[in-house]
Amino acid sequence: MKVAGPLFAITLIVVALRLRKRPLVENLGLSKPPFGATVLWLLLYVGFILGSNYFMNWRGPWDFTVWKNDPLLIDILRVLAVAGLGPIAEELIFRGFLYTRLSQTKLGVPGTIVVTALVWGVIHYNYTPAEIVLLVFAGLLLGLARYQTRSVITPLLMHMVWNIYAVW
Repeated sequence: MKVAGPLFAITLIVVALRLRKRPLVENLGLSKPPFGATVLWLLLYVGFILGSNYFMNWRGPWDFTVWKNDPLLIDILRVLAVAGLGPIAEELIFRGFLYTRLSQTKLGVPGTIVVTALVWGVIHYNYTPAEIVLLVFAGLLLGLARYQTRSVITPLLMHMVWNIYAVW
């Protein structure tokens, strides 16, 4: 399910936009981001990840038992889902499609960044309240990166870095 769910979401977004004859690049923010700005956002986000984990210990202990006990295929699928497909699906939805649509409404860009961060944090309802608040702040950073670079690629890379750190 961790692979099938994000694949379904990605397919649904692409098919829906294609059926409406809407260009993917503009509607999802798939333009090439500025390299320097992307590197700076990634460094800032790594600092946020490490700092928040230092103070909150949200990641928990480094325990590789599950990796050692599972078959290699399961480990590969876990990484594919959590570090790849999950962030791609979520970023295409939140900082791609919804960002593009909502930023053109009365919300504007600031309201869009806040609303998408709040909704994105809340969809992680199975986390602790403190972790959800942390994810809302992470969502604000992702939204700001989307705005500043004019591309969903930068927040996508940031999200992947977060999930890679979190999965191990």
